[in-house]
Amino acid sequence: MLIEDDKSKKRNIFEFLISKGVIEKDIVIAESMTDFTTNLNKDIGLFIIDLKLPNFDKGEASQNGRAILETIIKSSKHESLLLAISSYPDEFPLLREYYESHGCILSDYSNKKGWQSTLEHLLIQLKKNITFDFLIFCALREERNPYITLLSGKKVNRRGIDFYDVDIDGLKGSVILLPEMGLVNASIISGVCIDRYKPSVVGMSGICGGFSDNAELGQLLVSKMAYEYQAGKWTDDGFRQEAYQVPTDNNTLTNLGILIDRDDFLVELESGSNLKGPTESHKPKLSVFTSGSAVISQESKLTEIQSFHRKSSGLDMEVFGVHRAAELSITKPSCICAKTVVDLCDSNKSDDLHLYGCYISAKFMILAIKNHFLSQ
Repeated sequence: MLIEDDKSKKRNIFEFLISKGVIEKDIVIAESMTDFTTNLNKDIGLFIIDLKLPNFDKGEASQNGRAILETIIKSSKHESLLLAISSYPDEFPLLREYYESHGCILSDYSNKKGWQSTLEHLLIQLKKNITFDFLIFCALREERNPYITLLSGKKVNRRGIDFYDVDIDGLKGSVILLPEMGLVNASIISGVCIDRYKPSVVGMSGICGGFSDNAELGQLLVSKMAYEYQAGKWTDDGFRQEAYQVPTDNNTLTNLGILIDRDDFLVELESGSNLKGPTESHKPKLSVFTSGSAVISQESKLTEIQSFHRKSSGLDMEVFGVHRAAELSITKPSCICAKTVVDLCDSNKSDDLHLYGCYISAKFMILAIKNHFLSQ
């Protein structure tokens, strides 16, 4: 937020921000105290403060430096960066102790190189402190590709992780491609990203195997609970499984159930695509997922895995990891995972439904995220 009423000073700071790669729509301008307080509910990562500001539009500027900073502090913007750029450095001694005790840097506007250098440093720090409303994880490139078709965005490399930054109805998020598929990669990358970017909701979309007793080819499965089939102990009598499982929270699950029960919801998911689908259509359903690190095609092993939970529907390599990362995080975002069944966990594997499955699961995730925030 740029808090400034002087036209020339405001233009110079604004142009400097643009020159450093800040997107124009991400700059909130406050020319009065009423502008400032009206926009405080927005997600502001950096406040650029003028010490003298009118109380109302077209009013006379007055000393509001302390009031502005005190309001920011009381608004719980503890993690926001703070910089005061003033044309009146003679007033700094009156505010220095209060400002610096709250981490706000004071800069003299007449020292152009000084305030520009400080502001550039804060912008670099701000890029590291970026937050998102939502994050979606994909294990395969083909699982992320539909988002590039469905949503305009920008690919970004953040500390070696492949992000595709997107906007859904004003919500800021990113679709992250895991470096490799598997439970370990999903757990570590989703855990790191949740901790760094503090999303309100995380999700995963893509394709999976399905157990023929509880799933159909081409059916979208929405996770209501996930467990790891590998957790347990091998003994002389065989494998004794331990029930490490994570449920989707009840409020999110209720909203997802209402969403998939909408009339013609599958038609809505398939719209906009002429991809080859299953010979017979099946409604999406809430399901139990089981995850492990290995691709399984041995029938006896699959029967053993399914026996751990009689209602298991989907078998994949990542969903449990994303669920568990969300559950263990400090911020505890809601977790929405959905994958399309492209084989029935047997040796008859084919790529025929891969593109269709990736598309409808991505389409579902976009609709589910919209629905999640509308339901808050």
